[in-house]
Amino acid sequence: MNRIVEITIIVLIAIVAGAIVYSVSPPDWPVQGTYTAEVFLHGKSVGVLEFNLSDKHIVKNFSTGNNEVLQVALRSPGGVYVGKPLVFNVCLYRDNELVELSIKDVSLTIKTPDNHLYKYIPTSKTDKCVEISVQPYIHAREAGFIFGSAIVLFASASIIHYIITGLYVTLALVLVGVQPASTAYQYYMAPLIMVFIAGSAMELVIREKGLDVRVARLLSRIARGPYTLILGISFLGSFLSMWMSNTAATYVMLPLAAALLAGIRDKAPRISSIAMVSLAMGASIGGTATLIGTPPNLIAAEFLNKFAYGYYAIGFYRWLLIGLPAWIIGFTIGVLLAFLYAKITASGELGIVKDYLKGIREKGEAKPWSRAEIIALTELLILVGLWITEPLHGIKTGIAAGIGILLFFATGILNPKEHWKKLAWDLMVLFGAGLTLGSGLMKSGWANYLLSQLHSVGSLGWAGFYIIGFTAYFIGTFISSHTSASAFIAPLTIPLGMTMAASLGLNPATGAALATVVAVVSLNNAIALPISTPPSAIVYASGKANIKDLMIYGFLFGIVANAIIIAVLLHYWATIL
Repeated sequence: MNRIVEITIIVLIAIVAGAIVYSVSPPDWPVQGTYTAEVFLHGKSVGVLEFNLSDKHIVKNFSTGNNEVLQVALRSPGGVYVGKPLVFNVCLYRDNELVELSIKDVSLTIKTPDNHLYKYIPTSKTDKCVEISVQPYIHAREAGFIFGSAIVLFASASIIHYIITGLYVTLALVLVGVQPASTAYQYYMAPLIMVFIAGSAMELVIREKGLDVRVARLLSRIARGPYTLILGISFLGSFLSMWMSNTAATYVMLPLAAALLAGIRDKAPRISSIAMVSLAMGASIGGTATLIGTPPNLIAAEFLNKFAYGYYAIGFYRWLLIGLPAWIIGFTIGVLLAFLYAKITASGELGIVKDYLKGIREKGEAKPWSRAEIIALTELLILVGLWITEPLHGIKTGIAAGIGILLFFATGILNPKEHWKKLAWDLMVLFGAGLTLGSGLMKSGWANYLLSQLHSVGSLGWAGFYIIGFTAYFIGTFISSHTSASAFIAPLTIPLGMTMAASLGLNPATGAALATVVAVVSLNNAIALPISTPPSAIVYASGKANIKDLMIYGFLFGIVANAIIIAVLLHYWATIL
């Protein structure tokens, strides 16, 4: 199909998607007229608070019986403004003593002067009281149109580059009045974006100084049989993917793996294919372990820091607590499934591979370490050390990233003229645009509206997180790349998580973080098709991986790994988020 025709079709679909979201988004709140807020305690109405948007502060007490009084205090910006919500502070007193309220105890509905009714749940907990933050709807329909169209465009990143979509999102939000022009690009250099730039610098250092080759040479020493071959290829690919992009990690490992398998490809084609598929698995899930391992991790962390926690909450160290256990479980499952799959489908090839590998030995002696290699390794360890020990010294992840980049260029390990332009600056647009879109959805009230419409989701309880995880997994498998998908999934998982948190008695920020982490980890497990993730595309395009093996093993791995990771880690994540 002609490229112009493809682009035209995608743009038309994006417009239709935007129009659909626009049509179901809420109208702007009237500036004039009386609003009615009905307050509910334990599901029962306790009273009504009437207010105008011009009212800046109202306090009203409601008697609930048993010597209990529910106090509702409204703080308002005095009108309808983008990014300036109404805040309802709700406290319960018994015999004049403050009684602790749970998130799930309270809710309220607001009826607008034009008779639209919306339901809201607490968005935060302060001391023993709860707060319900309500952003009046202003340009929410326009923000909805931009979001709906952006989903289609981000999902079509292979045809319309995400830089184009990112700039469209940012400029459109400014033009419709959701994002002020003075702050249009404020998220393009958020602290955690600097972390990914540092990660791309690390990738350059590792590749330019030959450290990747030293790691890869270990494979010929590890591989002594078919199972250790699969383990070695997948583990080294996974380890490299923690510190460089999964694309680069796959490209690094592919030639060595191919060389090892060249002598047995004709005699043991199935084992060769499974080993290559295991490389795609290892490289993809390896990115889960660290904050810099894959762009979705950084996008999720920055979304949560900005729009759920409201402060710097998730950095390299905290993500390590999130991602490393998920990697351990997922990688173990992936390797065991690869062993089982090889045993079932290629049992006749196991002996052939073992005999062949007995004769393989590393050719030549390893080169002595050069001065440049030693300096490069030292600087890499300094940067990683700063990230891991953040709780001890207090240097934030983004600042540590800047220190690392400075070291690389100041010591000559990287050349500014040659390497500065090779850093992953294009992803800055994706990150910045994604955060700008999330900000627009929050400031316009669209995300608040979604929260009000999804209150019934809370009845799903913990099962809701499984639904979120598998939905993200199937999106990452069939519809969009992991990176592009995370840009439009995060704005949805935050309000979804807050809704489920209310029914589970969790802090709303914790619920938002849980839903987002589950979605991102699930995305990283999507490897079943060449379009799912670059490692799958690379090994398939090499001609050394059978599409049947990629699909069968990939689907089996994704479903089993998702189910077990969520089941084992969900409650653990709830304690650290």
